[in-house]
Amino acid sequence: MPAPESGPARGPVGAGGLAVLLLLLVSVLVVALWVPTVWLEQVQALEPNWYRQGLGDRSAEAVLAWAQRPCSGHLGAPDPWFDRAGAVRLEGIDPAWLAERSRAIRLLAELACRRAALLAAWAPALVLLLVAGVLEGHWRWRIRQLGFDYPSPVARQASRTGLALVVGLLLLALWLPLPLHPFVIPLLTLIAVRLIGTGIAHLPKQL
Repeated sequence: MPAPESGPARGPVGAGGLAVLLLLLVSVLVVALWVPTVWLEQVQALEPNWYRQGLGDRSAEAVLAWAQRPCSGHLGAPDPWFDRAGAVRLEGIDPAWLAERSRAIRLLAELACRRAALLAAWAPALVLLLVAGVLEGHWRWRIRQLGFDYPSPVARQASRTGLALVVGLLLLALWLPLPLHPFVIPLLTLIAVRLIGTGIAHLPKQL
């Protein structure tokens, strides 16, 4: 009897992607509601020093200049929670608390813009690393075609799950209210490259 056809299986990447999006939304809400603005200001003051130490003065200034371009217009817009006279539009909310939370959201947006600019600065090197990882995994897969060993489904699934987690951490790092060292991005990329190579090397054989 022919085996019954099975429906499309959901891979771990889909579930991991939903978990990352949920965690990202929760983290943004936590920062917007509870993280003090003083802490965000300290993070903003510390990160440029790390950029200059890790990238050099010229590259650090370029990253900071790139970060100001896309965010300057949005961050300079008037606060939607207050009218022109400075009164709160929402009744029953403490104006001081609302002003502090609005300031925290703007600081968080500035951090995200700065880290996105840092990611763009690393982009050429990251693309080369990804190409190298894909080629390395492809040739390992081609060599395995000529041998008697078989690809491991466990290794392939683990690489997919790990890749989803690494990409999620990279996206989450854009919004975390913690100082981000500039070498965190290439470190996560190296881990992702290794996982990509492992996943490609353990693809099923084609006889």
